[in-house]
Amino acid sequence: MTDTSTAEESSKYDEEDRISALPDVILHHVLGFLWADEAVHTCLLARRWRYLWKSMRCILVYDKGWWRKSTHVFLNKFMDCVLLLRDPGSTLDEVHIEYDHLEDDHTWIDLWIDIWIRHALSCQAQVLTVRLSYEVDFCLDGPPVVSRHLRRLELSDVTLKGNFMNFSSCSSLEELYIEDCYLETGRILSQSLKHLTIKGCFSRNDGRIRVTVPNLVSLQLLSFRGRTPLFESMPSLETAVVEPNNYLEDYCCKGVALECCGICADCCGNDDHNGNCVLLGGLSHAKSLELTAYPGMLIFRRDLRWCPTFSKLKTLLLNEWCVQPDLRALVCMLEHSLVLENLTLQLCEQGKPTGAVEAEENHSLMEKPAAISGYLKIMKVKCEDIDGRVCKVLKFLIILGMDIIIQRIDG
Repeated sequence: MTDTSTAEESSKYDEEDRISALPDVILHHVLGFLWADEAVHTCLLARRWRYLWKSMRCILVYDKGWWRKSTHVFLNKFMDCVLLLRDPGSTLDEVHIEYDHLEDDHTWIDLWIDIWIRHALSCQAQVLTVRLSYEVDFCLDGPPVVSRHLRRLELSDVTLKGNFMNFSSCSSLEELYIEDCYLETGRILSQSLKHLTIKGCFSRNDGRIRVTVPNLVSLQLLSFRGRTPLFESMPSLETAVVEPNNYLEDYCCKGVALECCGICADCCGNDDHNGNCVLLGGLSHAKSLELTAYPGMLIFRRDLRWCPTFSKLKTLLLNEWCVQPDLRALVCMLEHSLVLENLTLQLCEQGKPTGAVEAEENHSLMEKPAAISGYLKIMKVKCEDIDGRVCKVLKFLIILGMDIIIQRIDG
């Protein structure tokens, strides 16, 4: 005979909505893992869920599934509701907008994306990510971004114009990540920024973009095309990785053997900065530096004409640009790195550079520099093969009296 009381308890247990019984803060966190449209649809589950979407901590917008079947007019109204009808007392951790679906008429996207961004910031979003289609030139223009709450901003596959990159009114912004963007702005400005990554971007300006980020701690400038940005002083900088693209528009038509003549407009650029560094001056306070480029890259050699003193630099990684066509660039970096402890040379296989014979005949470069860091004891050379160029570098290092570690790497 079935125990009636036990059956009733079991039935009651099965019917109990234990998820809805969770505290609001947990349910808001759970909704943050859903796409925005799915999160809003939870209002149909039960009375308990009717208004939870208004306080979800993360809004994820992807152009997949249901989004692809909707018109852009409906999407705009939906986003307005999601952002503007939020509970004003709730915290918004993150807004992620990723839109890749293109219609025949996509001119609307510039306006609506800009509106969504500013709505998100008005809702006190702390992290904002915008990734658009690389197939179409989407543009973000207009007045500077304003937010006291924004901590991280990530932008991908957009064109940035006007004053959009003026973050002087974003007092909490600490991380800025820009990837595969066209930069048509004259300045990147932030007093609060600590971490900056510019990857795969292209400057369309005739002059240089001036970067004013005095409190920056870490910098990554990778595969940059166009003219190299002009970095102003960064006294708090600790680490920097700089790897320009091979198609950087800094070059010299008059120089000999990959050298910068320092006179022509191509060398100095139309930036009213002809008598000083473009890049190395801003990096001079770093404790760790990685400077890599193909041998014909001009920008590092150009800056060495006014080489700053790296008074805090302890770890330095260079590649073949500093030993071709001769060792002058390497010697210069060593002489200006007063407390250097660790030095790594990464020498990939290269063809014989122009002017190499003349450079090897300059015996003064094979003498020990007058001033070199007394802290530098061990140096690492990474190479594919021990060719003549590597032997020349090793001969120079032996003169310095340092221990040398040679590491074979794959091509």
